[in-house]
Amino acid sequence: MKDLIKKIHPWFYPAGLLLAALLTYGINYGMPNSLFWDENYHVASAQKHIDRVMYMEPHPPLGKMLMALGETLVSFNKDLDKSAFNRTDYITGNDVPEGFTFWGFRLPSTFLMAFSVLFLYGILHRLTRHRWLATVFCLPLIFDNAMVVHSRSAMLEGIQFFFILGALYYFVRVITGKDKILLRHYAILSVWIGLATAVKVNGLVLLLLMPMLYFVDQWQNIKEWRFVELIKRLLTSVPSGTLPAAAVFFGIFYIHIGMGTEVINNRTYKASPEYLNLIRQGETFSLKAFTTGMKDHWRYMSEYADGVPRLDMCKSGENGSHVMGWPLGTKTISYRWGKDTYADGVVKTNYTYLVSNPIVWFSALAGIVLSCGLIISRFVYGQEPKDTKLFYWICAFTSLYLAYMIAMLQIERVMYLYHYLVPLLFAMINLALVFNYIYRDEILANNKHTLINLGGFALLVIGVFAFFSPLTYAIPITAEQFELRDWFAFWRLEVVR
Repeated sequence: MKDLIKKIHPWFYPAGLLLAALLTYGINYGMPNSLFWDENYHVASAQKHIDRVMYMEPHPPLGKMLMALGETLVSFNKDLDKSAFNRTDYITGNDVPEGFTFWGFRLPSTFLMAFSVLFLYGILHRLTRHRWLATVFCLPLIFDNAMVVHSRSAMLEGIQFFFILGALYYFVRVITGKDKILLRHYAILSVWIGLATAVKVNGLVLLLLMPMLYFVDQWQNIKEWRFVELIKRLLTSVPSGTLPAAAVFFGIFYIHIGMGTEVINNRTYKASPEYLNLIRQGETFSLKAFTTGMKDHWRYMSEYADGVPRLDMCKSGENGSHVMGWPLGTKTISYRWGKDTYADGVVKTNYTYLVSNPIVWFSALAGIVLSCGLIISRFVYGQEPKDTKLFYWICAFTSLYLAYMIAMLQIERVMYLYHYLVPLLFAMINLALVFNYIYRDEILANNKHTLINLGGFALLVIGVFAFFSPLTYAIPITAEQFELRDWFAFWRLEVVR
C-alpha cells in the first residue's frame, strides 16, 4: 500500500486541483436561471446552429457551436419551443419559454474552464519542478471571482481559456522536453492557436509563441550567425506555424457556413444576393458558398466593429472601462440582480457581479511590475540573472502580457473588464515564475518558512474569494453586507437599496 501511495502521490496534486475547479465552477452552474450580459446574444446564436439557421456575428463561431453541442447533449429543453431564438440576435426574458434551463448552453464554458486547470498545473510544474508551488499558483485560476462568474455562463471566455492554456502547455512542453524541435511541433501548436482564435480573435496574441519557439529552436545557429540555416528553417517553420491555424480557423467557418441552410424572419445580415441564392439552392457546403459566405461574414464583422461606440465615462450607466484601469479591477459590472423581502422584514438582494478577487489581481500586477524591473536590470544595466532559463521564461510571459495590453490600447471602441482576463492568465503564470526566481534557493532547499508563506498565500486567495462569493453565486445579502465588499472607489460597485 505504501508503494502504491508513493507511486500515485504525484497525481494527488492535479487531481485535487481538478476537484476544486469542478466544485467551484460546476456547482449549480445553471443558476441564475435567467439570461445575463452576452448570453442574450450567444444563446440565440447557439440555437441557430441547432436549427441550422444562417446568422452572422462579430465573433468567430466555435464558441457558439460548442454551446449548441452542450445543449444538444443535455437536451433538457428539447420539448420546448425555442423558435423565438431564431427570429432575433438578442433574446430577452420574454423570448425564453417556461421551464427553460441553461444547463446545456453553459456546460462547455463551465467545464472546459474547470479542466483547463490541468494545463496550468502542467505549465507551472514543468517550469518550476516543484509540485507544491505549482499547486498554490493554480489556485488563482480556480478562486478568482471574475473568472468564475464569467466562465460559468454561456459566454466565450471559459471556452477560449481552455484552448489558450492548451497552447501554452504544449509550447512549454516542447521547449522543456528532451526531443529536438520539429516542424510538427510548430504545426500542433498552430492548431491550438487556431482553436483559440476561432472562439475570439484576440487569441491571435498567441502567434507570438511562434517566434519564441523559432528562437529556441535555432538558438545555436543564431549564436553562430548561420544566416543560411536560419533562412532555410524560416522558410519551413513559418508555413508550419501558420497554415494549420488558418486551416482550423477557416475550416470551422466552413462548417458554420455549411450549417446555415435557412434564412429566418428575413434576417440576411446584408448578405450578398449570390450567397443568399446558394442558401436557397441548398448548396451551403459548396466551395462557392464558403468563399462567398466568408467574404460576407468578414464584411459583417468589420462593419459591426466599426459601429461599436467609444468609451464614454460621462455616460450614465457606462459599463465599459479604460485599459489602464483593468489591472486594478476597474470597472466592475453588475450582470443582474434581484431583490426580495424576507419574512422577518429584512430586504436582501442577490447579485451576479463581475468583480475581481483583489488578492489575485493585485498579486498578478505586482508580478508584472517586478518582472519588468528584472528585465530592465538585465538589458539596460547589464545585471546577470541568477537563473537564465527562468529569466527568459519570465520575459516570455511578460511579453505576452504587455503585447496584449498594448494592442488593447490601440482599440477605440468601448471595452470591458472581462477583456482583461486573457492577459491575467499570462500574469498568473508570470507571478509563479517571479516568486520562484526570487526564492529559488529557498524553494530548492524546501525551506519551511517559504512553504508556509506559500500556504498563507493560498489561504488568502481562497478566503477572499469566499468573502466576495455572494457576488459570484448570487447569494442574497443586505445592503450593509454589500457595502462591506465595496473595498475601492475605483471599482464603482453599485448597491441596490
